[in-house]
Amino acid sequence: MALVDTHVHLADTPLAGDLPGVLSRARAAGIAAFVVPSGDEASSRSARDLARLHPGEVFAAAGLHPWEVGAGGLPDLRWLEAMLAEGGFVAVGETGLDGVVAGADLDAQERVFRIQAGLAREAGLPLIVHVRGAFDRTARVLESLGPGGPGGVLHAFGGSAEVATRLRRLGFLRGVGGAATRPEAVNVRKAVAATPLDAMVLETDAPYIGTRLRPKGSVEPAAVAEVRDAVAILLGVAPDEVGARTSATARGLFRLPGIRNPSSCVPGPASSTR
Repeated sequence: MALVDTHVHLADTPLAGDLPGVLSRARAAGIAAFVVPSGDEASSRSARDLARLHPGEVFAAAGLHPWEVGAGGLPDLRWLEAMLAEGGFVAVGETGLDGVVAGADLDAQERVFRIQAGLAREAGLPLIVHVRGAFDRTARVLESLGPGGPGGVLHAFGGSAEVATRLRRLGFLRGVGGAATRPEAVNVRKAVAATPLDAMVLETDAPYIGTRLRPKGSVEPAAVAEVRDAVAILLGVAPDEVGARTSATARGLFRLPGIRNPSSCVPGPASSTR
């Protein structure tokens, strides 16, 4: 069953240092599509470059991460508007609000978040939303934009079921990743178990968020299979059903083309060596 990793930092260390191997191992695990989010102008360009090198398999998002918004700041986002006009992206993000990061200025972050949400709506692209310590405020920002937007993914969402339900009405899905595989992540696992299967997509945030089997910093997109299996146990459904339905949801949200069988993407001996 072809899987989609809806949040993986393929251009970051250490993944970028062995990208052919990373992709090969992911394909062998059944992952056929990779959405690469960005945090600033440079990483947005890197994500688009990767997508151009791996058409139909790697897909790019462009955006400014809330960690890049300084106190009182209002960054110039004309570069983002220009990039989106050029095309080559399937989403805007990751953007959002983070009240946990040191020195957070949520007012400044919200101004930037609103600009990016507006650009996403104009471009007809979904949002990849990063949120910590500001769940209700994030919900209020997205609700204030009104219905009819392109929706998006709540990346590694740790908010309440009530907030998740509010945002689901606007087309925002729960991004389920490594935390769902770890027995000690009780609250996250409870939240996932209470989430309808069609209201979630799978992700790794590789290499950053650890799983039960792989510590943070060393995670690869192949771990989507581990996430799928954990979700299957939590929901009491077959792993193939989790894979099929979350992948269909991801394809619809990001408008991905039909996913090929990953085995058909595995390079032969001549192209697999660096």
